[in-house]
Amino acid sequence: MKNQEVITVDYQQLREGKNRVYFMSQGYKLAGDLYLPAGFDSQKKYPTVIYTRVGTQVKEQTGATYGNKLSAKGYAFLVFDPKNFGDSEGEIRNYESMHNMIPNTTDAISFLRTLKFVDRGRFYGLGACAGAPYICNVAIGDARIKAVATLVGNFDAAASLFGAYQKDLLDKMLQTAAEAKQKYYETGEYETAPIFGGMPLPPPDSASRAMKDAYGYYFLRAGQDKCPNYSPNYPTVGLPVDPARVFMNQAKYFTTPFLVIAGSEAFTHDMDREVYEMAAGEKEWVVIEGASHMDLYDIDKFLDPAMDKVDEFFKKH
Repeated sequence: MKNQEVITVDYQQLREGKNRVYFMSQGYKLAGDLYLPAGFDSQKKYPTVIYTRVGTQVKEQTGATYGNKLSAKGYAFLVFDPKNFGDSEGEIRNYESMHNMIPNTTDAISFLRTLKFVDRGRFYGLGACAGAPYICNVAIGDARIKAVATLVGNFDAAASLFGAYQKDLLDKMLQTAAEAKQKYYETGEYETAPIFGGMPLPPPDSASRAMKDAYGYYFLRAGQDKCPNYSPNYPTVGLPVDPARVFMNQAKYFTTPFLVIAGSEAFTHDMDREVYEMAAGEKEWVVIEGASHMDLYDIDKFLDPAMDKVDEFFKKH
């Protein structure tokens, strides 16, 4: 078996703040942003965080926000574009898949641990929204991750998907995906559709808080105008979210030290609580009062106390 190709990092080029790095996974070259602390010295050892980003996002969104905040607390922090996204290689573009994210994340961990300044004994996982079940699914079988923290974890994509749409609409989506898969196989061509279902922009007053929050984040605060690599469309060969992205069933076996941070007003609050109660190991539960799901993406008054908790928890492990 051929070893994974290791892309050399030039330590002399690394600086505090954001650094572009590349690593190989599944035969594809993936791009990441490595955030390093002030006064970075490659001869020293740093606690390190691998971050699995919110589904459909690119590394310049929540990854940049979290990376800046945790590197300011002394961590080396990596966020990467998975296969098919952003600056990473791969087709079908913007195709969100559990079956890419798990090996991509495992390889990102392996890459980080080749770096001489990474403290292998203080190596942690962090995930937000869809990134929460991603990092937990990796960590449940990977002892290299010493502790995991999650923010507003959307731990059950199947429930989110099948519970969010009326049956007639869901049936239409499934039929569209089936036809798109066949077309791609036969022609190599695929089409895209809006992730948010073509909702009116801005959403009407009658829209759900989750939809209003999504509009605020993905169209006003961190949309394609500010993050050109981001696309608000998904390829119709799949569904808007991957129904395989679930951690509810595995949580009862999860013994890695675990911090679960929920927003009191987040639509994911009850999901977070259920996973927390099921987890089998050392665990902590934190609720950020007043915070909706997407408030914990980038709103400082909610995110800063959450990051303080993450730092405090990781320091214990």
